[in-house]
Amino acid sequence: NMGQEVMSVRRDFKCCAGCCWIACCNACQFELIIEAPPGNVVGSVRQECSYLPPNYTLRLADSDQPVLYVDGPICVCQGAWCCEQEFKVMTSERQNQIGVISKHFSGLIKEYFTDADNFGVQFPLDLDVRLKAVMLGAVFLIDFMFF
Repeated sequence: NMGQEVMSVRRDFKCCAGCCWIACCNACQFELIIEAPPGNVVGSVRQECSYLPPNYTLRLADSDQPVLYVDGPICVCQGAWCCEQEFKVMTSERQNQIGVISKHFSGLIKEYFTDADNFGVQFPLDLDVRLKAVMLGAVFLIDFMFF
């Protein structure tokens, strides 16, 4: 890429955002806008209202309808004593899992003494490249909100 930016992720400030149950109000939902290349919006990740597990919708820029859903675990464990956390990537009907975003356990010392985290993203090879970029944006939002 010769030192050029290939992707940009933008999140506007919202003072009451973060909690799953507060996300029922648009003013309180976290939302990321993904641009690839910077200046060309390809999609967004939006936090959805839920009472326990964190839920997100992945949308392309040319449609306001959700294309994919990300369903988190009921209890998101944080800190050095936690193991792997999985967020399932589901089809728009929420019937089939097509991928997963996972936070990998990095070892007790690294988890306890640093703020560094390791994530993995799995998706079908034939998935639209714009959705792959939006899934990477979802990783950033999940990391920001929980880890």
